[in-house]
Parts: sequence; C-alpha cells; structure tokens
Amino acid sequence: VSNVSIDVDLPEGWAVWEKSTHQVNILFRGSREDIRYLNSGQLRVVVPLSDPVAGDEIHIRLEEKYLQNPTGAKVVRFSPADLYIKLDKESERQLPVKAALDGELQEGLEISKIICSPASVRVTGAEQVINAMENIHTEPIKLSDRQSSFKESVPIALPLIGRIRVDPEWVSVDFQLAQHTSQHEFEAIPVRILCASGEDRHMELVPKTIKITVKGQMQRIEQLREDDLFAYVSCTDLAENAEYDLPVNIKLPPGLQLVRTEPSTVHLNITK
Repeated sequence: VSNVSIDVDLPEGWAVWEKSTHQVNILFRGSREDIRYLNSGQLRVVVPLSDPVAGDEIHIRLEEKYLQNPTGAKVVRFSPADLYIKLDKESERQLPVKAALDGELQEGLEISKIICSPASVRVTGAEQVINAMENIHTEPIKLSDRQSSFKESVPIALPLIGRIRVDPEWVSVDFQLAQHTSQHEFEAIPVRILCASGEDRHMELVPKTIKITVKGQMQRIEQLREDDLFAYVSCTDLAENAEYDLPVNIKLPPGLQLVRTEPSTVHLNITK
C-alpha cells in the first residue's frame, strides 16, 4: 500500500521541525479478504514521543506497533524503514494570505486586484518553521476560462515542512479583472472649424494641428488610425468679428478614452 501518512504524537507545546518523510509504502501479508480491503485511507502510522528534545535529530525504526490497521493483515516491511525527525517548541504567528494562481487569463484580460478575506490567518507549528515564513498561500486557483471578475472560497495550502495548522482553514478570494489597456499619442491631428450654414467670414486657427493621447483596449488602440479621431472647435455662436481662445473638442470611437490634448485650447481669428 503506497503513500500511508506518518504522524508524530507529541506533548502539548511541541511541534515537528523537520521530518525525513511524510509518507511510507507498506508491504503486507495476509488472507485474501484482509488484503482486499487494505488502502492508504484507512491506514495511519503514528509515532509517539513522550520525552522530546529540541534540535536533536531523532532516529526511529518503523515497526508494526506504530501502524493503525483495522484489518488482520501483517506488515512485511516499511519503505523507507527509518524515520528521522527534529523537534522544536511550538509557536504561533499571524501571517498574510497570498492567492496561488494556476494558468493564465484569456488574452486581453489582466488582474487588477486580488482581495483575500480574511487577509491573514493564525499559523501554528514548529518555531523554526514559523519564524522563516513571510506569508502563507492558498491552494492554486485556476484562471483559464475566466471571462469576468469572480470570487471563490479556497483552502489554505499547508506546507509539507513540519506539521502546520491554520485557523481559519479556508479563505474567500475576490479577483477583480480588467481589460488590457494601452495608451498612444497621435501627432498633428488637424483641428476643424464647425460653423453655421452660410458662414462666409475668414477664420484662421493657431495652431492648426494638435497632439492627442488616448487609451483603451490594446487591440482597439492597435487598430486605431488618425482618421478615426475628430478634433474641432465650434464657432456657431460667435457673431462678432474678433479673436477668441476656444477649447478643442475631441470625438473618439466607442470604447476609447481621452487622456490629454496638447494644447487644449486654440486661438481663432475671425475677419470679414
């Protein structure tokens, strides 16, 4: 039977710092009926240590007396047959939770924020192990096929080093997703003059062109052309022949945002 778990039974206040193996393979001999019902889920190796010593390496030869076995099958051998452990005083710390990620998001999406609730958990284990930890991770969360923001409850991933306990054992992770955005500058965009029908006065703009910076989804920005941008000033209400400083209006295709216009105003001179 493969992958039978090994636990060390310690007095209160002690924890396993290092352990040479966490699982063992066991060869059994017995009646067909006993062998038939053997599986790693019902078997457990528990090694009691009533008088622990901190820091020293302890050698234990695995024997059948350490095995919790509900069947009548007898142990032929353990593999590995020896267990080496180091013990330490038990310690406790509050550690921040980090979400472990599995896979990648679809093209065009990115993670804008990850919120774990609670943001930290109480971790208990060997002092040497706990002091070396800066945070603790969740079990991996799959990102493939995600199309929008989502929230999941996931268990904390317990390190194999020593015997770590956490409280709480599950946390809620909120993923806030956003579209990939890109930013681009367009030079020398002409500024057009919008006038009332029948306007016959002379109008001169300074400057005649401006620079526009826009942002949006990367794919839309890559497909954007200068002809898709429309910059203009409106003089439909300017009855007097004079000089004016007017704000430049920008019309963009859907899904894009204006970052800045340089300059944001232009000078208009109206004469007969």
